[in-house]
Amino acid sequence: MDCLQVAAWWLSINKSNLPIDGKTALKVKDMNPDELLTKYAAGERDFFRVNLSGVNLKEANLSQADFSHANLSQAILAQANLIRATLDTTDLQGANLQRANLRGADLSSADLMGANLFAADLSFAGLIGADLSRANLMIARLAGTDLNGVNLYAANLMRADLRGVQLIGANLSEANLNGAYLYEADLSEAILDSTNLLGSLYNEQTQFPEGFDPIQAGAYLIAPGASLSGIDLSRVHLRGVKLNGANLSEVNLSNSNLMWADLREANLREANLSGANLSGANLRGADLTGVNLEGANLSGTTMPNGELHNYYKELRSAQV
Repeated sequence: MDCLQVAAWWLSINKSNLPIDGKTALKVKDMNPDELLTKYAAGERDFFRVNLSGVNLKEANLSQADFSHANLSQAILAQANLIRATLDTTDLQGANLQRANLRGADLSSADLMGANLFAADLSFAGLIGADLSRANLMIARLAGTDLNGVNLYAANLMRADLRGVQLIGANLSEANLNGAYLYEADLSEAILDSTNLLGSLYNEQTQFPEGFDPIQAGAYLIAPGASLSGIDLSRVHLRGVKLNGANLSEVNLSNSNLMWADLREANLREANLSGANLSGANLRGADLTGVNLEGANLSGTTMPNGELHNYYKELRSAQV
């Protein structure tokens, strides 16, 4: 037997014990939820390559636990605390992670195909190389997350918070980004074939592929002097945005968050601002003719003549 044959024979009988990322790749160990939670409560955090497929861990506290290379497919992890957990190369196919807290978690190369991440907090998580195809990320928080090279094919990112996200090389083909927040996001090298960007919001710092027209794709530019007349921006998060000099006539901003927004010299004629939060906003020089401010929060708002709202209490529920 020559050297190559000996090496092949050794690999065939030791395949399951080869080191992976500095750890010994033991066979996947089955574990039930009670055993896991008991060990976690006792201080154990290493659950490398455990099999927890289909288990119910709803609302479990598993922050900083290491589930790298584990099988959590179809697991119920809704509202679980997974802050700074290690889930690299973890199988999370079809897992229920609704409203889970994954802030700062390592999900690099994780398989999240078809996972339910509705309203999950993935802020500042690491998702490089992860597979999120057909995942539900509706209203998920992804601000500051690294999504370079991520597969988001046909994913639902409706109204997701993607502020400052890196999406270089990400596959967003057929993804739904309706109403998503794209401020400062880098999509310069993202794949946007048949991507739904209707109603998504971006600013002047958002980067798109060369030659791509976001306005033609149905996205809205949130910037000084922008023209947004007559569109529906109800229940939208616009805290601190700069829309000074913008045309916002007849726009629907009901129940939106415009706290600390710069609306100086903006045209707000006939706009609907009922129930909107305008606390701390600057309306100096804005045209409020016919605007609906019923139920709006105007505490600390700078009104068109430069005075604070304390001098304009009659506007709180009036048609100006």
